[in-house]
Amino acid sequence: MENNQNYKAKEVKPYTKEEVDKILTEIDAKLFDFIKAGNYKDVLLAMGNLGKYSFTNQIYILLQNPEAKTVNGMKNWNYLGRSIRPGEKALKIFSPITEMIEEDVMEDGKPKLDEEGNPIKNKKRVVKGFKPSFVFDISQTKGKELNVFKMDENTPVEDKEVIISGLTKTVNAKGYTVGYASKEELGEGCYGLCNHTNKEIKILEGMSDIQTVSTLVHECGHCLAHSDYRKDFEGLTLSERREIKEVEAESIACVTCSHLGLDTENFNFSYITGWSDGDISKFRKNMDVIGTYAGQLITGIDEALEASRRAQAEKAKEDEKIIEAEIPAEVIKKKTRSKKAEVVLA
Repeated sequence: MENNQNYKAKEVKPYTKEEVDKILTEIDAKLFDFIKAGNYKDVLLAMGNLGKYSFTNQIYILLQNPEAKTVNGMKNWNYLGRSIRPGEKALKIFSPITEMIEEDVMEDGKPKLDEEGNPIKNKKRVVKGFKPSFVFDISQTKGKELNVFKMDENTPVEDKEVIISGLTKTVNAKGYTVGYASKEELGEGCYGLCNHTNKEIKILEGMSDIQTVSTLVHECGHCLAHSDYRKDFEGLTLSERREIKEVEAESIACVTCSHLGLDTENFNFSYITGWSDGDISKFRKNMDVIGTYAGQLITGIDEALEASRRAQAEKAKEDEKIIEAEIPAEVIKKKTRSKKAEVVLA
């Protein structure tokens, strides 16, 4: 990659607390502007493109480049066969500075001791601060075209099943199962249900591929975001909690479907603008929830798709070996001699 010498890794200074506070204030202001302007859905769509980064970094990237679509570090772009265009300015993101520390294992309010009377220690990694890392949007790069997964009405069923397997594996880790149900079981007008008591997700059978995937993502959002106790729900009425849960689940679905390239026209968040008239810090907590769990679903789907592609590639290699094994040896020799002759003639 001819121009990468301009972007050699340099020792970067950690952000000071004042710098972190200033950037976070700018990020919150940008988010507030997005919401007030009625662009909440645009934020979700952007999150789908930038799903592998934390929500704070997603908004930080948009703060620097509102048109950012696909973002990677230089090494990742090189791995994907692309290089940074000369003169492009890197986008900054927060990168945590971590440190391994030891803590006493406590028991009944006192340090737990081993057989020799010494305090038992637990090691854990903690974040001590942040430093800038540098990334680039695809518009700042050139090279090999990306093999981007996109789904539409004509997507083969096997891709749908791979996506569903990725989603299922993600919620299985929470102890939930996924299955189909009839209209009679779910009730009129109900396309999906997440039952926290029985830890099961049911999706209406017979829907189109896109309806099935988008509905399952919505219910998986409920599973991840709403199966555990939420301190921020304290003091809210049942109606308020229900509204927040639906907004979060639908937002998680919008982010994830955007990442998959699904049609997001049916996601309508025009009513969300009123939320920004209140405390933006409370709304920010909802956005952190949405970003975290959409990221988990996206990771599960991407891992399943990648595993499927690897399996298909391995199968193709095995099929090729079988075919070659069935070809008579003299035919292979003739092909080899023919290739050698072509090289000589060239």
